[in-house]
Amino acid sequence: MKYRKQISLILFCLYIMAVAVLCFTQGEQLPELPNTWFGLPSDKVAHALMFFPFTILGYLSFTSEENSTLQKVAVLTVLIAVGCGMAYATESIQRVLGYRAYEISDMKADMAGLGLGTLISIMFIIFSTKKHK
Repeated sequence: MKYRKQISLILFCLYIMAVAVLCFTQGEQLPELPNTWFGLPSDKVAHALMFFPFTILGYLSFTSEENSTLQKVAVLTVLIAVGCGMAYATESIQRVLGYRAYEISDMKADMAGLGLGTLISIMFIIFSTKKHK
């Protein structure tokens, strides 16, 4: 697709803004969640879902079919590091806001979402490598 990188980059930027809004909005302004989703605490599921697209959208934004497998893995490695930093930063900022709470379990859920998104991105690398052989 001719405009894949541009569209992906726009979506990635919009996604980052949406995560910031969700992380820094006062709790009473957010929609009410049930206590659990599929037996898991709903706020942790929400955190995982919030961070799930990070590596996928980043991968689509910053790689192309012309990149080598090593370059794609390097981009993915940087995205994982940045995503973990973003999870830490959002929780740290919430600590000082006063109306939000710092929770290590939220950061763990964020990283679980990053992990799932990374697995999808790894599948992109594997399948794109096989397609070009």
